[in-house]
This record gives sequence, structure tokens and C-alpha cells, in this order.
Amino acid sequence: MCGIVGFTGRDPELLDAMLASIEHRGPDSWGAEVGEEFTVGMRRLSIIDIEGGEQPICSERTGSCIVFNGELYNNTELRRELVRAGHSFVSDHSDTETVLRAYEQWGASCVTHLTGMFAFAIVDRRSHQLFLARDRLGIKPLYYHAAAGRFCFASELKALFQDPRVPRAADMGVLYQFLLHRVHDAGEETFFQGVKRLLPGHFMTVSADGRTDVRKYWEPEVNPEFSSSRPDAYYAAAFAELFERVIGRHMIADVPVGVSLSGGLDSSGVSSVMASLMGAGADTHTEGSLHTFSALYPGQSIDESQYVHSVERYVKSVPHYAYPTVDAFWDEITEWVWYQEEPTISSAPYAYYSVYRIAKGEVKVILSGNGGDELLAGYVPYFRTYLSSAMDQHHFLAAVREVVLGRDLYSKFARELLQRRRPGRSRQFSMPDLLTAGPSELAAFDYRPSRNLNVRLADDVLRYSTPNLLRYEDKNSMAFSIESRVPFLDHELVEFIFQLPIDQKIKMGWNRYVYRQAMKAKMPELNRTRRSKIGFTNPETAWTRERAPQIKEIFSSSALCSRGIFDSGHLIEEFDAWLAGKPGDGLAFWRVLVTELWLRRYVDSPVSVR
Repeated sequence: MCGIVGFTGRDPELLDAMLASIEHRGPDSWGAEVGEEFTVGMRRLSIIDIEGGEQPICSERTGSCIVFNGELYNNTELRRELVRAGHSFVSDHSDTETVLRAYEQWGASCVTHLTGMFAFAIVDRRSHQLFLARDRLGIKPLYYHAAAGRFCFASELKALFQDPRVPRAADMGVLYQFLLHRVHDAGEETFFQGVKRLLPGHFMTVSADGRTDVRKYWEPEVNPEFSSSRPDAYYAAAFAELFERVIGRHMIADVPVGVSLSGGLDSSGVSSVMASLMGAGADTHTEGSLHTFSALYPGQSIDESQYVHSVERYVKSVPHYAYPTVDAFWDEITEWVWYQEEPTISSAPYAYYSVYRIAKGEVKVILSGNGGDELLAGYVPYFRTYLSSAMDQHHFLAAVREVVLGRDLYSKFARELLQRRRPGRSRQFSMPDLLTAGPSELAAFDYRPSRNLNVRLADDVLRYSTPNLLRYEDKNSMAFSIESRVPFLDHELVEFIFQLPIDQKIKMGWNRYVYRQAMKAKMPELNRTRRSKIGFTNPETAWTRERAPQIKEIFSSSALCSRGIFDSGHLIEEFDAWLAGKPGDGLAFWRVLVTELWLRRYVDSPVSVR
């Protein structure tokens, strides 16, 4: 895992500043290649081929060189194929060199041969171009700015802002979309005007004069069918086999590997399979092989202790705990915003930040359960789309069955939907009430989720939900020089799940049906059959109420008032009413707060190294 940077032309001082700003991504070493047409550099966190994997790696045959961020899980197999094709390798098993040889063999189509998470840049001396690519799901970030014949890229936004020619102005369309609709990371635009992200499953070429050409290389197929054509046992066995293989390759490293354990279904399954592959766990006498890292909230309604401890006992792990508090969060919120780089939909990512902090010094690689809910319909609102899928394809009995068998899961959600539509209910505030912008200025956003559950899940995985989760995952882990891996988002597993029929996602009163079936006798039953869902989060409502005086101070500040974004008087009025019990989305106030803190840190102030 590394941080990579680069730009057109030659500017050693800019290169030094960019690399210094992302030292936390790669504290082990650094490297650079300065040329007249292109300059590239990297900060390295040594995970694979610790002694021989220094970057950039340059080809003695073509003169091309590469900087690479990520991990290649089919490195061994791909190396064998490239050796058979006539390539020779200098390093013992550097996956960075493998990617460079793959590019020399196949050109831009090399990306279709790679299994893993990656963002990389290759200076192609033959074509006088820069080639950049990002993995299929966008697990590893890559940002860029192109204007007036100048191009620069980086793993983090703060590195781009070391170049004074890159503007630090807010993109108001993106900002309003975030404030109004809670949507972000859904396209190539960032919160910064003119700064873009290379989208997942895309590559781009850049000429020496800064011209760019972006192309998509991955478009997974989605099965829209409702009913299974084979027995449940067939799908469960196929899932279990693939899941174990995927977990196994995500554990490849030359350094210690751990797991973030929330106690939820996903992280419990990842932990259990990891322990089994390590030769530890329920059926063995080996203890202490696997390190687990969890956030606990003793005495709080969101505390997951019983589920966390259930897995710890099952896998015989070495447990580590973070205890996030509102005081700690408030003390370091400015630094946390600096690491996040863009506004977050809630304060929940701070739980991950706290977990990665305690992992630093214990392990260098952590596996996470992120992505499972979006792939397998783990959230309650997906049930509504399941019902529309069943009705549209005339599976009426299946719809009735799920309403009956899943009533404990979905009845509260149904009541809330009905309550929102009840005439005469107390009026809630809405975000437009808090903004000074008129209707014509507000970002247009027409999100209509598909009535087909599989299509909706794919939309969330590829655009509306998973991209922002991955952004949080990367920022929080790299803040502490930890490589985070997300096996649920291995593209082979994603493609398999996208091809499953809808009734393997929800069935017999259970969401995530195929996964639960596949994990029988492979994880604790308490966790496999749990109906509630909390996950890594914070007691956000309680924290907001506890820090209400400080929040109101920010809401009434001259800085916020002068921006012309929020109506400060109405904002405080509605905040007071919400504190007094008026119904409404309390997280709307978080979005206002984090936006103001982000503007102060990244737009108002110079973007320092720390």
C-alpha cells in the first residue's frame, strides 16, 4: 500500500511537497522519477516483497516506469503467464513489477488481467504518454486536476493542493447535492471545483501537453430474475467455496494481518474464515493467531460487545478495543476532517478511525467486512424493493411469505413509512429551510431507485453507497499507515453475487440469505442468525445533543454567516426545536457542521502537510 503522485513536466520542489503531504500513506520509504515530460513519485508502506519492492520500478527494455498503490492478488499466477510470454523479472515477487510487465505485454488491456485493488501510473516512454488506472470497484483512490495544458494526480486531495495552480474552491453543485440528498462520491466530481476522481473500472491516458482520454474497462452484468433455478444448497456451496478462496488471497502479505470486527454478520464471517485458514478457531487448540480490532460503547444502545466477544471466543483471537467518546472526537475533529478531505454523511466513520488507531503498531494489514450489506440486501429499506420485484415478476406468494416471516425485521420500517404519509402530522424541518439558496440554485437530483432489487443493489455498489464507504475506509486506515482490504468487494465475488437471483438475497424471512446459508457451521450461530444490525458507528444523536452549545457557536459564527450558504438564524431555531423534541433528521445538522468545518480546513486555510 502506498501513496502515489505525479504531474506533467518537471518540478522537484512540487514533487517534494506532494510526497511530504501524504507521508502517512507510506512511512517506510519513498521514490521518484523526474523527467522532462512527466514526473512521478510514491510513498511506500511495505507489504509485499519488503526488501525488493522499492518504487518506482523502471523497465530496462522500454524505459517505462511505474508507481503503484494497492495489492495484486493474482501476482503469482500472472507472473508465470508473463514468464511464459518471454518476460524476465528483476524482483523476487513484487506485484508492482508484475503490473509493469503486464502493461508491456498487453498495453491498456492489462487491467483486465489484474485481480486486486489498485491505482497506478505508468510513464510510457515509447508513446510519450502517462497511463493511469483504477481497480474495478474503486477500492484505491486516484484524484486528478487537468487545466491549461497542465495535469497532476495523487492518491489524496491534499497532495494536489500543494500545487498552487489547483483551486481550493467548493463545487457548489456537489455540495448542495450532499446537503439536500445525502449523495456524494457518485460521479467523477469531488467537493472541489475542477478536481476529479478517476472512476472505478476506468483507465486514462495523458499526453505531455496535458490532454486526457478516459475509458471504461469493466461493466458487470446483473441478473434481474427473481427465482432461483437451482436448489438453495447449490448456491450456498458455491458462495462458501468462492468466499473462502477470496478471503485466502486477501490474507497474502509479508507482514502481520488482522481484522476489524464490529460483531455484525460481515466482519464475523470474515474473521471466522480467516481463523480457519490460519489453523485457529473453534475446531482447533491454536490460540492467539488472529488479532481482532473492535469499537465498544459500554452502556450504550449501540454497543456490540456480546456479538464481538462471541466471535473472539469462536476464533480464539487476540482482541483489541477502542472506546470512542464524544470528548475525544470533539478534541480531534479538525484533524479528523483533515484526513477525511471531504465532508462525510455522518460521524460514523470516526469509529473506524478509532479502530485503526489501536491497530497501528500491531498489524500492517486489516481485512474489513465493508460492502456486504450493499451486495446482499443487508439494510431494511431493501425489503421494499424486494416486494416490488416479487410483484412485478408475479411472485405474489413469495411476497406474502416474506411479509409474514420477516415481520419482526420490517414492521418498524413499514410503520415509519406510513407515519411519514399521515396527514396532519407535525411538520419536520427540511434542508432547503436551512439554506439561503433559491430553488434555481439548488442541485437537481432525480434519484428513483430501481424496482428490481438486484439492479438497485448494483446501483448502490457501483455508485450510490459503496464508493463513499470505500473513501472513508481508505482515509481512516491510511491515517495510521494501515492497509485495509475489503474481500466482499473482490471483483470475482461481486460478479458472482450480481448473477444470483433475487430470492437468494431475501428468503424465508431472512435478508442476506445465501450468505447465511453458506456460513452454517463456519461462524458463531449467535452472529449468523442475528436479526439486528448496528455495525461500526457512533451514538450520533447523543453526541450531537451533548455538544449542542459548541455546535450552536459554530452555527452562529461569522464565518458560517458570511458564506451565503446557510440561513444561520433559521438553522439555530430549527436546531433548538430539534433538541427540544421536534421530529426531523438530526443528521441534517451534522451535514451542516461538517461542511462548515471542511470549508474552514480546506478552503479558508492553506492545506499544510498536517
